[in-house]
Amino acid sequence: MSNRPAQTQLTREGIWRKIDDALLISKIIGNRKSLAMLALAFSAGLPILLVYTVLSAWLTEAGVSRTAIGFFVWVGFAYSLKMLWAPLIDRWRVPGFSRWLGNRGGWTLLAIFGTSMAMIAMGFQDPSRDLAGVALCAVLIAFSSATLDICVDAWRVDSGTNEEQATLSAIYQLGYRFGMIMAVSGGLLFADISGFGWAYALLGLIAAIGGSTLLWAPAPKAQDRAKLTLSQKLSCLMTGLIFLLALAAFLGFGLKEGGYLRALGAIIGSGFGAIFSFIPDGARGAVLKSLLGATLALPFFAALYFLTIGRKMLGADATYNIPILGDFADIVRRTGWMSLMVIAIVATYRISDTTMGVMALPLYIDLGYDKSVIGYVKGIFGISVLIFGAFLGGISAMKIGLARSMIIGAIILILTNLAFAWLATITQPKTIYLMVTIGADNIAAGFTGSVFIAFMSIMTSTSFTATQYALFSSMFAFYGKSLAGFSGQIADAVGYEWFFIITSAFGIPALIFVIICWANGFTDKMMAQDRG
Repeated sequence: MSNRPAQTQLTREGIWRKIDDALLISKIIGNRKSLAMLALAFSAGLPILLVYTVLSAWLTEAGVSRTAIGFFVWVGFAYSLKMLWAPLIDRWRVPGFSRWLGNRGGWTLLAIFGTSMAMIAMGFQDPSRDLAGVALCAVLIAFSSATLDICVDAWRVDSGTNEEQATLSAIYQLGYRFGMIMAVSGGLLFADISGFGWAYALLGLIAAIGGSTLLWAPAPKAQDRAKLTLSQKLSCLMTGLIFLLALAAFLGFGLKEGGYLRALGAIIGSGFGAIFSFIPDGARGAVLKSLLGATLALPFFAALYFLTIGRKMLGADATYNIPILGDFADIVRRTGWMSLMVIAIVATYRISDTTMGVMALPLYIDLGYDKSVIGYVKGIFGISVLIFGAFLGGISAMKIGLARSMIIGAIILILTNLAFAWLATITQPKTIYLMVTIGADNIAAGFTGSVFIAFMSIMTSTSFTATQYALFSSMFAFYGKSLAGFSGQIADAVGYEWFFIITSAFGIPALIFVIICWANGFTDKMMAQDRG
């Protein structure tokens, strides 16, 4: 009898060890690096929805026209074009901050400080009286937080070994989602209590607290960076400043009463089709898609150039010190002909999910689901499942390898798109059907998000971390968003059921590409290589 409590305790401890071993709980949250990743990702995820969802709600409440609200979407160009000033973060030390915290920490602290100050400044604006001031603050938030994204991504890639990238990616997604939840749920709650101005100011203070992470976070391993000449430094700096000032001025002056953006909005709203009236009706779609296809093919042609003609013409080491161009060439130099496969995977791995996602909400509404039900299932339930999927992807990569996990991810993306096709056939809306579909989709999104981020991370050289990862993420976003623009046309032409079957098929090329990488041992080879 006296041994029973001890046996029970040993049994419980044994069960806990099995659970911990299976879910890697200690490895995920039991060290300083993981906790720092969670905190930094929270800081990075907090600002983005403040220039989209929350700002749209504030502008709507202030009586701003939908045309003007729509133009604020252009603030998001900062996130798509962040690769333009990313070379500075790899090659230029921040005076004072970098000496104190190292180059990664110095830039991260500067970005957090800039984001926080811009959010606090936004709290003092009045969109009903001065849209120009709101536009300037929105651009500052987006520019600073896009820079913060670059810094946090670079910190993650530099801090972890190849084997740790999947786990850090899962933790990154978790923290980023918490930041987004705080921005929307917390922002709207604070706005309901004390107004949007106070909400932005309070969230700005919360964002500033994230800077304290750098005081205890482990510093990434220092890397020898290719140095820029003074003219190259000034070129990168001026690129970012010109973009920032031009976008702020464009929105600020254009959105004033009688400004050119309001007039442009009226013109676009009344006759967008007239812009392409010189092209015959039957040829318009073909012309636009051909232009888009040529743009999307540019990275592949660039890789071929560096592999052939460029190898002789630009073979000198000095080539790799040229911002953006040299950093792209370094990817080709390290991966050889498989760089074409790397680009193909970055372009296609999440494209079925991205293209499908645009039509998901219209499907729910057209099927008769209440907005409150959709909000609950996509919000609390959906995000919980997404986080579970993210950790599942990290665990899978650690247990069975990144290459096999990417194959699994590509397969479940195809299958979960088919779940939407199934939902489109249901005539009587039931919450359980919606939960099954969104749950499956979010598990797939979380799982593939972790392994995809890990893949891009191990393909990134630690000598060009900020620039190359920004290049990958910008390429991924550009391809997905560009092709997603045609989703409405496809859905209107074939209906929801066949639309989701077609977008499911979009995932087949990605599956083939990752199988080729696995069969050739390329992913495992890159995992074993030093990324310096």
